Amino acid sequence: MKILAFGEVMMRLTPPQYKLIQQTDNVDLSFTGTGVNILSSLAHFGYDTSMLTILPDNQVGRAAAGAIRSLGIKDEFVRYQGDHMGLYFLEMGFGNRPSEVTYLNRLASSFGESTIVDYDLATAVANSEVIHICGIALMLSEGTRQAAFKLAELAHQTGKKVCFDFNYRPSLNKHNSHEWVKQQFDAILPYCDIVIGGIRDLTELMDFKIPTELEGSIEQLAYVSQMFVKQYQLTYFAGTIRQKETTPSIRGFVTSNQEFALSQPMELQIYDRIGTGDAYAAGIITGMIEKWDNQKMVQFAINNAVLAHTTFGDSPLMRREQVEAFSQGNRGDVIR
Repeated sequence: MKILAFGEVMMRLTPPQYKLIQQTDNVDLSFTGTGVNILSSLAHFGYDTSMLTILPDNQVGRAAAGAIRSLGIKDEFVRYQGDHMGLYFLEMGFGNRPSEVTYLNRLASSFGESTIVDYDLATAVANSEVIHICGIALMLSEGTRQAAFKLAELAHQTGKKVCFDFNYRPSLNKHNSHEWVKQQFDAILPYCDIVIGGIRDLTELMDFKIPTELEGSIEQLAYVSQMFVKQYQLTYFAGTIRQKETTPSIRGFVTSNQEFALSQPMELQIYDRIGTGDAYAAGIITGMIEKWDNQKMVQFAINNAVLAHTTFGDSPLMRREQVEAFSQGNRGDVIR
């Protein structure tokens, strides 16, 4: 199974030992992005993965390509031009202090300044069976938006499976109206098979209404997600629910046309939570590929996300057998 992801590759800079930026003189450097993270997880599950993106034509871009390859992701559809990569600082939270992300000029990155003519979309689609498109591409620039639309259209026309992640970022939409944002999602959703998101994406971005009597309940999620799946003729809509009443925990859900499935609540031990939603998405894509029922799919996906919380860095690294062992309750202190 060949899986392609279209999206931005970014440089992540992390002060060590939970320090703030103003407290450190050195940082951990890594390369990341939604597509990279999802493909990393799928590559560790044994699938053939490739990244479709633009990297800067310099040592930074080549280092990023090397990092992608080290995760098991092919760079055959990576092109080099320009001289800048978007980056962000992650100040990792500790105790009552939340993690904080600070982006630096991602709009001027080689990917952000790319246009549809910079990509051989037809060849990329022809050589893939599943295509993932990150919603950030719709909001970053006109060039990345048009490339994402065309990629989704080509994939849909040729019978390939399209996975789309809302990944809404307020920082990229400071000057965009609500109506404009909704129009962009409305334009791509008819081409999609799997959509990853949450109830806020449906109610606050897509304007789905919830009956008053269902507000604040799990039933509201089932109701609105089934409306969403039906309206856009999706195969699956999936996401996670975080609960913080006592011990932090997380649940996954997946909705198909006839069924709403909810995972068991899973207690979280959080070392690094960035990229954990991408681990969940990779689990859902795996379930689709393997044709699992909704309950097996959602439980595998949430277990992959829970394990991703325990490793440093955005990109999930768990092998499929590790996730399956965790799912079966094999959680000893030492594996020998």
